[in-house]
Amino acid sequence: MKHILTFNRTLQVLFHSAKDMDIKSRTPLAIWIVLFLLLVTPFAGLSPFAFESNDSSDELMVQSVDSSVNARAQTTWSGTVSVTSSYTVSVFDELIISPCTQVEMDSGARIYVEGRLTIEGTITCPVTLTSSTGSDHDGIQFNSSSNNRGSILNNLSIEDSIYGVTMYGANPVIHNLTILNPDRVGIDMFSSSSPLIYDLVINQAGRVLPFQGDWRYGLGLSIGSGSTPLVDGAVFTDHLTRAINIWGGSGGVLRNLVMSNISGSSWAISAGVWVEDSQPLLLNLTVDRSDHGIVVRHIDDSGYTRAVFRDCTVTNSMYRGVYVDKENHSNYTNYETADFTNLTVRGTGGEGAKTPNIAFAAIDVNSTGAWFENTLVDNSTSTGVRLYYADSSTTFRNLTIRDSGDPGQGPHKAGLAITWIFTSAPVFDGLEISGSVGHGIHSYKAEWQGSDLYLHNNSENGMFLDYSSVQVEGSVLENNSLSGLHMLDNINTQLNNFTVQYNGFGGTTDEGKAGMFFDRSKTVTHPQLDVGCSTCTVSNSAGSGILIRDSADLWLSDIVLAENDPNHAPFDVDNSGLTLGQQGGVINVNGLDIDTERSGASGTPAVKINQAAARIHSLTMSGNHSGIEWDGQNNNDYPSEISDSNFSGTGCVTLTNHLDLSGSGNTVSSSCSGTIQLINSQVNWSALSDLALTSTVLQLDSNSDLHLHQPVNVDLNQSYPTIASGATVDVAYDITVWVVNNNTNGIPQANVDVSFSQFEPVMQDLTNTLGYLSLPNFIGQRWTNTGSSSYTVATISCGYDSVSNSTTVTIDQDRFVNCVLPLENQAPFLMWATPVNLGVFISQGPVEFNASDSWDLDDDELTFTWTSDLDGDIVASCTGQGLGNGQGITQQDMTNGVPFTVNTNYLNMGCQLSDGIHVITLEVCDDAGHCVSESRTIELVNQAPVIVFDVTPAMTPWSELVIPRTQNVLFNLTGTFDPEGDSLICWIERSYQNDGVGQQSGCPTEVWINFSMAETVPSTFNLEIYAYDGINTPPSEYIIPVELYNEVPEPEFTLTRLGNASEDEVTLDGTATIDPEGDTLEIEYWSSLDGQLSWNNTEAGKVWTGHLSRGVHSIEMRVVDIRPEHINATRVTSILVDVENSFPQAVIETPTSTQTYTSAELIWFSANGSGDYDAACSTFPTVGNWHCAEAEPFSGSEYLVIVWSSDLDGRLTPEGEDWLIFEGRLSAGTHTITLSLDDGIHQPVNVSRTVEVLPSAPQLDLLSPLDGDAYSSSFQIQWDARESVDYDGDNFTMSIRSDLLDEPLFSDVSSSQVHTSSLPAGEHTIKITLTDETGMEQISFISLTIGQSNPVAVLIQPQNLVSIAAGESVLLEEQSSDADGDMQKREWRRWFVTGNYEVISTLSSDSIQLPPGQYHLSLFVEDSRGAYDEAHTNVTIQSSLPKLSNLTFMPNTLIAQEMNTFTLRVQMSDPDGTTGSVRATVVFNVQNWAFNLTDEDGDGYWEGMVEMNPEAAGRPNLKVIATDGTGDDTMVDILSITLYVEESEGDSRVAMFVAATSGFVGILVVIAVIALRRQKKAELAMIDTWDSFGGFSSKPSTEKTLVNLEGGVVDGAEEVLAEDEILEKPESIISEETPTESKPVTGVDLDWDNV
Repeated sequence: MKHILTFNRTLQVLFHSAKDMDIKSRTPLAIWIVLFLLLVTPFAGLSPFAFESNDSSDELMVQSVDSSVNARAQTTWSGTVSVTSSYTVSVFDELIISPCTQVEMDSGARIYVEGRLTIEGTITCPVTLTSSTGSDHDGIQFNSSSNNRGSILNNLSIEDSIYGVTMYGANPVIHNLTILNPDRVGIDMFSSSSPLIYDLVINQAGRVLPFQGDWRYGLGLSIGSGSTPLVDGAVFTDHLTRAINIWGGSGGVLRNLVMSNISGSSWAISAGVWVEDSQPLLLNLTVDRSDHGIVVRHIDDSGYTRAVFRDCTVTNSMYRGVYVDKENHSNYTNYETADFTNLTVRGTGGEGAKTPNIAFAAIDVNSTGAWFENTLVDNSTSTGVRLYYADSSTTFRNLTIRDSGDPGQGPHKAGLAITWIFTSAPVFDGLEISGSVGHGIHSYKAEWQGSDLYLHNNSENGMFLDYSSVQVEGSVLENNSLSGLHMLDNINTQLNNFTVQYNGFGGTTDEGKAGMFFDRSKTVTHPQLDVGCSTCTVSNSAGSGILIRDSADLWLSDIVLAENDPNHAPFDVDNSGLTLGQQGGVINVNGLDIDTERSGASGTPAVKINQAAARIHSLTMSGNHSGIEWDGQNNNDYPSEISDSNFSGTGCVTLTNHLDLSGSGNTVSSSCSGTIQLINSQVNWSALSDLALTSTVLQLDSNSDLHLHQPVNVDLNQSYPTIASGATVDVAYDITVWVVNNNTNGIPQANVDVSFSQFEPVMQDLTNTLGYLSLPNFIGQRWTNTGSSSYTVATISCGYDSVSNSTTVTIDQDRFVNCVLPLENQAPFLMWATPVNLGVFISQGPVEFNASDSWDLDDDELTFTWTSDLDGDIVASCTGQGLGNGQGITQQDMTNGVPFTVNTNYLNMGCQLSDGIHVITLEVCDDAGHCVSESRTIELVNQAPVIVFDVTPAMTPWSELVIPRTQNVLFNLTGTFDPEGDSLICWIERSYQNDGVGQQSGCPTEVWINFSMAETVPSTFNLEIYAYDGINTPPSEYIIPVELYNEVPEPEFTLTRLGNASEDEVTLDGTATIDPEGDTLEIEYWSSLDGQLSWNNTEAGKVWTGHLSRGVHSIEMRVVDIRPEHINATRVTSILVDVENSFPQAVIETPTSTQTYTSAELIWFSANGSGDYDAACSTFPTVGNWHCAEAEPFSGSEYLVIVWSSDLDGRLTPEGEDWLIFEGRLSAGTHTITLSLDDGIHQPVNVSRTVEVLPSAPQLDLLSPLDGDAYSSSFQIQWDARESVDYDGDNFTMSIRSDLLDEPLFSDVSSSQVHTSSLPAGEHTIKITLTDETGMEQISFISLTIGQSNPVAVLIQPQNLVSIAAGESVLLEEQSSDADGDMQKREWRRWFVTGNYEVISTLSSDSIQLPPGQYHLSLFVEDSRGAYDEAHTNVTIQSSLPKLSNLTFMPNTLIAQEMNTFTLRVQMSDPDGTTGSVRATVVFNVQNWAFNLTDEDGDGYWEGMVEMNPEAAGRPNLKVIATDGTGDDTMVDILSITLYVEESEGDSRVAMFVAATSGFVGILVVIAVIALRRQKKAELAMIDTWDSFGGFSSKPSTEKTLVNLEGGVVDGAEEVLAEDEILEKPESIISEETPTESKPVTGVDLDWDNV
């Protein structure tokens, strides 16, 4: 390829050339450079070869005729292309970059893609974008107009850019893209971009930066502002900030991603993947050696974050492997912002990290929720998983943490660290933690839940819970160096089904060796927030099985402690630290099974409790141990209990400091070989059983007491010797008293008084309804150190109805006492069940009378009398006979107390009770005549009907009927009844009108109500259901509140179309949609792709007909009526519609087959009617009817590649241009014209037509003159027909004639040249004939107007600003003309400063003499019409200086003190003849001789003489001065020489004088030569300073002061020195010294060069 200098290089060459030029030539060169810049600026973006055309045809003339036509230009780059500034691919254009192309981009250069970019690189020959200047370029930017334009990038490499690829709402397809060293972003997406990216490689983003002014440097792939790309296969290596950065509500699918070494930003968090306020899906992801592997952060609460990750591996992260976070940690986000499945995080902060041992966590979740399933954390130098401020929206399922934790870093030592969670609990379902350098789990101020935990082989505790609330189901804690479980200051913690084994072998304290350690777990008693462990087995611990320190309100149930270290108590409690305020409480143990093999000696208890209150149930101990040691002293003196427990061991039981220890059901087993020892304790046990082989000894100190209630097999005879003085052992039993009469019937409410012979106080109580009274736990015997007391005797007295009795019993066992009272016959006990007092019954309704539970102490027969104050004896009213045989009852039965019912025929009783208010009196009497009675009031009254109904539609839960206005309501009154069975009339009324719907005899089964849609019907009213039995007034009423609402119409529509393509018309028919109330409807059709299709509030709006753009649409019909209450109540129905891409349609409107054209004819090519419904009509020409979509399709308008071609002429439109209409020519012949439309999706659509084209004559294209032009007769007309053409390619000639001339202007000349001529005045008709070699002619006519001409003054001499030497003549010469030949006057004028002039000549050529000076001359000419012209010039007549030479004098030597006649002769020349004086002066000391010289004969020699008498010998000075002018205009020439004066006698000074004279003459010659040269130079400089009409510019003055000599003459030596200084000065200084005002040159202004 031909290489051309770029624009910058061109400028460089130009400016280097300028530097080598003289300063006076630089100004015009600078002008040319500026002009060059202006011309080339539009093309500065590309090197020239970027615009090379591929079209070599020059036969077809193509011209666009409509500026609104959108042409499509196609440009191809190949080889090496230089982009020096921004280059734009316009919206209808396409840039194709061929394989192996190298695009060199200047600093800041960027390729903007508005249209289509196609990069055709291959694997072996990719396209490369690189920097050409060493500074980074800006890569490629896709703008939104490129969306769906079909841009494809294949095998592209971008190097040294600031941005690699930037997208705004674009969707290119990218394969095999490599971006090396982008400063800011490799790929940057905005505005809902949705590209497809396959096989992406980005390396070293942000690694080579001169500076960093913000955080946005070093990003590989940034997806933002709603973008949703598909990325399949990407490798990111060595980035500063992030490999993938997703933000701003973006999404997309990214899979098969590999990234490494993402590290180093000091402005932002560096991460392999960053997701912010977005919802992407990432699959098969690998991140290695990043500051953070994956970060998901929620920032904007108005948006939503949910990142989904599948199959991810994160290794060797420096800070975090995975970080799920909310920016505002004080504002929690309670949903899953991240979802991970199959996640592996390895080596966080490890040796493979950029900087080891500074990690925060392998997985960190902070202030938000996340889902993790199947997660492995391995070999992290900080905590494996850290949770902070999370809740139940965070779930870990099947989490494994191995070999993690940071030594010495508190919670970070743990495999799992959970802190500050008190909202709702995150969940761990299936958790295994092993190899942690600290705890397996460290929980601080956290609430969480777990199940199926396996914590093993951790360096500290398996689980450390610090001020936490935890619910865990099912865990195995084993082989942890410290305790399996350590709970510190916990609350509300429940552990179920725990297995804790082989823990604590790395511990050095009892706390560290325990299986489970409760440490200050709940220090105060609270009815909730309990801490407990249920079904927990602790075994093989290095210390105690369960160790409790300063913990209260614990709940332990079903605990098994087995084979724990024999040197520690398996169950060890010490609450001695609970001493403040409300601290303290009770430890609850329900089911404790201990198996231990301790030494068995004293001090090796199985249960050791110190200063703690406890409630222990079901304690069993086995193995070798010393039993129970329990100090019950505790803060706030909580009582204790031990029940249903088995005492065993060598020490058995030692109880100390119990203020109140109770219990029941305890057993001293046969393995109890020790004693039950009480020290300072008060113990109260029931049912203590001693099964020991020998009686167990009870030991009490003097401050102890033991109360044994109902002991079993306890022999105190063996114990009392061990009871200290002051101690007691009480044995207590129960007394049961039954008070009966003579008939052994228990007497209710009998008084019982009991007094005791010792120990117990008197007590009183009443028997129950059966005559019983239980008196438990009374001391029967007391044992002291002296033995036993006697048994207590109890005296029991009972009494009833002034009858009493008493008896005594000895309390040596449980006693049952019958107290018999021989009572006289007692009145019965009346027990009345029904009717209840104040009962109300229906008229003549059934009423049951029942007092059958009444009874008599004496077992007497009872009679019952029921009377009414209205009806008298009720039983007497029973006229029925009963059925007998046990199937009925009689009056006698009723009298005997059998229950009966009145006002019913049940069992044929026939009892009656009238309506009214009755006082019923029941009297019950025994056969001894003792009676008791009671009265109650009841009422029988006719009751109102009971309304029971069903309604359709159903009522609300608040018994309201809320229905639409058009709803029909059905009431079913079947269940309505009258209690008395009276005939009913039922009806329903509306509260706003009394219509009595359904009013008829009886209650109708169904009542239909239709409500009017009229607005007069209120929206709210009551429906009132009435039932009337003809008796109760007012009738029964049930009121139903009713609310009628206007229904929102339900949309219903159908879709019909003839085809599935976008060009097929679609009809949406919603005529089936109606408003139930007939309200006006607002109907909108909406497409998920095309937006609003229509909106209408008329009936016609129910039907829409139009076209849909390609894609899958969700078509919605949105309907609402115009009622105000239905604002925002629009109803919507939708269907899915798949619209396929349409084929283009090709139509040739013109040219037509019926018309014949010529080769010269501009043919109108029109594809009117063509198009593609996948492109908007706005992309087509404004003129014509096109096959197109009225609106822009959702996915953008498709490109149409449009090609017009001829089988004879080939392609008719330029390559890359897509013209639907244009004008062009065809060559002669029969053409098949083909129009091809290609949408890039389907096969091209072609249509052809035959067109006949005939040969044509040459075609004139006259550029000048133009028809109607006007010229003067003197004007030289240029005849330019170079653009004329013969479209058949024939050679042709041109002839031009005027109707005013006899001869042609030109005959058979070539039109390829410009011809010149003038025309005489007049109106000319010009005939122009073109004739080709076949004889075909084209004749054209134009009209020209030629007017008479003014004379033209042409001044030849003198030239403007000419300088004429002094004494020379001024030549006057002119060549003025008049095209009409009528010039009458010529004058040469000399102008004066007054504005007047004088005529100095009228000749065409003349010569005149002018004195020195500056003159303004002009040439004036005039024709017969008075028209004139005048030309001006300025001339300078030089002024000459007098010039002295050839000085001779005599005598050569003067004699002193003698009169000498001194004769002098000198030649003086002055060309301008203005020198009038030559004078000589001889100066000798004080003597002075002066004389004038004259030129009498005019030969140029001036002569003179003088008489001199020198006073002495010496060297007089002779000066000859020629003076030209006077005053300041004086100009002089001087010759100076030294004369010699000798004494009259001869001496040697004569020789010396001769030598000096010779030397002086030589100096004068040198000075004269210099003066001549300087004089000429000064004159030229002076002339250059003249302007056209101005005077002299004054000579620059110098700062050198010349030495003044006599007569105003200057010393020659000093003047030469002054001239040398001026010559040595820089030009700038000379120019600065130039005076600003001008004045004529005077004598004093002239330097030596002017003399």
